[in-house]
Parts: sequence; structure tokens; C-alpha cells
Amino acid sequence: MSEIVALILIGMSAGVLAGLFGIGGGLVIVPAMTALLLVQGVPAELAVTTAVATALGSMLLTSAASAWSHARRGNVDWPVALRVGPAVAFGALAGAWLAMQMGGAMLARVFAVFTALIALRMLLGAGSATRSYPDAIPARPRGWWLAGPLIGAVSAMIGIGGGSFNVPWLVWNGYSTLRAVGIAAACGWPIALGGSLAFMFSAGLPADPVPRTLGYLYLPGVIVIGIIGSLAAPLGVRLAHRIGSTGLARLFGVLLLLIALRMAFY
Repeated sequence: MSEIVALILIGMSAGVLAGLFGIGGGLVIVPAMTALLLVQGVPAELAVTTAVATALGSMLLTSAASAWSHARRGNVDWPVALRVGPAVAFGALAGAWLAMQMGGAMLARVFAVFTALIALRMLLGAGSATRSYPDAIPARPRGWWLAGPLIGAVSAMIGIGGGSFNVPWLVWNGYSTLRAVGIAAACGWPIALGGSLAFMFSAGLPADPVPRTLGYLYLPGVIVIGIIGSLAAPLGVRLAHRIGSTGLARLFGVLLLLIALRMAFY
């Protein structure tokens, strides 16, 4: 019963974050699931990988709910999402595979530095984030063919929905923060799909897996977090609309700094 309660609380937090920032909730799911698995006696190295996989699996529902809510409010530019989606999915397949082959300490520190730089840019430029291209928002985001796979790969490695990278990249391309969050939410689903498939069917599966897992996906976490998170995601979307693009950019910058701090002490 205590495990179910913990998974419900994780799902609620993840869903609100998915709707608010388009990140799929991995920021909450990965550390919380790692702690929960460690309490159950799962070795640390296996617990982290299982937590990342479980975060991606649960995002199949939370990202879909978040994207649907943003789409209903007109935030999703579908031609952009449909172009970038396959690119991030391909990257997610590769990123999940890499996550099963290598340790994450060095990657976490590099990611922390990169994320901190993005956060500072978002915070310093929150009031003028979309003034670079006021009349010429591109139909295809610049460098999508390179940015998409890279975003998908890094996101799948650390169990997030890609919004931490997609949103600043789309804002740099001229989209408002609110529209960028909507597109990022839609792109979170292909990241979750590509990463989940790799974690389920890769040849590098553990010889002694965690009980109740499919590959690396911890099924109770995938189901409970996914369902609760999908129900909570519309609340995050409503909050995003109340805050607005400028305020959302500042909040997003603070969130990225928190992500950087957590990853620096991985």
C-alpha cells in the first residue's frame, strides 16, 4: 500500500510538470523511482537504469495527455511536431541503448553544465525571448535534423521528455514559450516510445532483473504513474496559460537550474 501511495504522489507531480513545462515529468520520476527501488533492495546501478526506463514508459501516457491538452488550446504546431517527432524518436532509441552500455556520472556532469547555461539564457532573456524573429517564425526549426536526434538521445539517457532542450531550442527559433512547450509536449511522446522500446527489447538486459519488470520497465510504476500523471497533466496546462509566456520562461529557467543542480550531484 505504501508503494502505491508513493507511486500516486510521483504520478501527480510528474503530470503537473508535464503539462506545465512539456518535460514528461522525468525530473520527478527518476530520482523518486530510484529511491523507491533502493528501499526495496535493488542495487543502485540497476535501480537508476530501471528508474530511467520506467520514467520513459510512464510518459507514453503523461506526454500524450499533456500534448492533447495543449493541442486543445491551440499551442501545438503540428507540422513542426510531426517533422521533429521521428527525429527525436530515432535519437531516443540510440540514447536508451547508450544508457544501458555506460555509466552515467560523467554524462550527468556534462549535462548539468549544459543545462545551467540554457537556464541562464532563459532567465536573462525571458522578457524578450521571441523578439529575434518577430515576423518570420520558420516553418521548419533551424537544424531540426541534427537537434532532434541529439535531444532525443540525451533525453532518453536521463529519462526526461525532452522539453528541457526542445523548449529553449524552439524559443531560439522564434516560437513563444507557450507554443514551444506545446510542441515539446507533443515531441515527448515519440521520445518515450523510442526509449521504452529500447529498454524493453535491447540485447543488454540484466541477467537478474528487478521483479515485475518488462526489460527495464518497472510495470507498477509505468501503469500507476502513467495513469495518475495523465490525469494531472491538464492542471499543469491550465497553470501554463495563467502564467503566460514571459513568466513561464522565468519559471522554466529556474526549473532548469534545479535540474542542473541535481545532475551535478548524481
